[in-house]
Amino acid sequence: MSRSIATELTKIQRRLAALPEAEEPPPTTLQVLDRSTQERDWQQFLVHFLTPDAPHGLDHAVLEHVLAALSDRDDSRYAFSRFDIDEIQIAQEVSTSDGIPDVVMWASDEWFICWELKVHASEGQDQTERYVGVDSFDGIGVDKADVPTDGQHYVFLAPESASSPAADDFVHVSWEWLAAELQSFLMESYDEYPARTTAQLKDFVDTIRSELTMTEYQENQQEMVELYVENYGVISDLETAFEEEWSEFESTWGRRLAQTLDGVELIEDADVPEEYAAVQVEMKSGERRQWTFRQGKSDWSWLFPREWWKKLDEGRAVSDATKPNARVGLVHRLDWHQTEAVRDHMLVVYLRNAPSGHDSFYDNFAARFSDASAEIAEAIDGTNFTITGNKSNLLRAEYDIDVDSHADFFDAYVDALAQAVRESAVENSELVESIDRLYETTVAEDVSV
Repeated sequence: MSRSIATELTKIQRRLAALPEAEEPPPTTLQVLDRSTQERDWQQFLVHFLTPDAPHGLDHAVLEHVLAALSDRDDSRYAFSRFDIDEIQIAQEVSTSDGIPDVVMWASDEWFICWELKVHASEGQDQTERYVGVDSFDGIGVDKADVPTDGQHYVFLAPESASSPAADDFVHVSWEWLAAELQSFLMESYDEYPARTTAQLKDFVDTIRSELTMTEYQENQQEMVELYVENYGVISDLETAFEEEWSEFESTWGRRLAQTLDGVELIEDADVPEEYAAVQVEMKSGERRQWTFRQGKSDWSWLFPREWWKKLDEGRAVSDATKPNARVGLVHRLDWHQTEAVRDHMLVVYLRNAPSGHDSFYDNFAARFSDASAEIAEAIDGTNFTITGNKSNLLRAEYDIDVDSHADFFDAYVDALAQAVRESAVENSELVESIDRLYETTVAEDVSV
């Protein structure tokens, strides 16, 4: 790696290391329903908790808390009196001669508060000015002329970052402020009200905060996005270099593996396509067997002795998947398990019974393998392989890709793959002999083409 790239990566690593540990919080109810940005749903929740006779068990408590807090704001002319509490009425979507305010609350002819709610949308054209200008709220029978001027109040409930309302009469009250007040109410009234109600109210508070106030997790995400954008050139160069090396490795891993394993020799075989690696393998028993390492662009990277891949209607060994066939072998999936390999430094290897070659062979080989589970378990004892119980991927193993002990990632990958081949084949005559017998018996007794 060049010194300049290494220097830039060190800077990135330092900034990432400085970020605090933070997990993504679980979603709120509205987020699960994908309605966390719907203004109407926020309005419904808020009015539900503010309405004294709604079925929540809060009575006037939340209404009183919010109005008292609104009264205490320096920018509000509203003066709350507890003597009014029983007279307060609340209505949504109130019709007027020039628009429909979201919420209006009022106490007889003493006062009213006209609320306009915004979550992410901006104010409609002259919307707040029109509401100030109407003579009455026709839908609820409140005539402004009957209400003292100092009793007429307007609230623009919107995020802190929202533009100020067009009408000066409207006071900009933020959702963030409201969330803090509702949270304060929950803390002050702990265990006084029904558990379901308080859970719903807390969920609403969490929705407001999740949508409008960045959590520590979201701040981390934003910082990482900024890091990515700032260092896109370096990251892009690294990704391009890796993808080129990965593509090259897809086409060469078999030959590299043959050069890593003792007792394995690359050979020429006219029946094996030249893009694959045909090899002679000296087994622990002293027997020499020909294997194919099926390297190339396919995600299914197979390793198998000639005898485990046959064209059934011709009874001959093959290296392709032309049907009808019986195919058993070791598999590592370069594309499917790339994340595990690169991020987690973990190689996943299977002993696979291919399901697509011939139904009868597939089912009967899987059944015989299952019946021989005690024999198989003894053969793989002390290896990384385990019996899965799956008809296709019969055995599974994981191996550490020890990057620190090798010149590069790909050398480490090949070394891990070599360990898998040694444990399951080269040094495991018992397992190979068991599969030989199960394979030949299945072909001879259960397959008709």
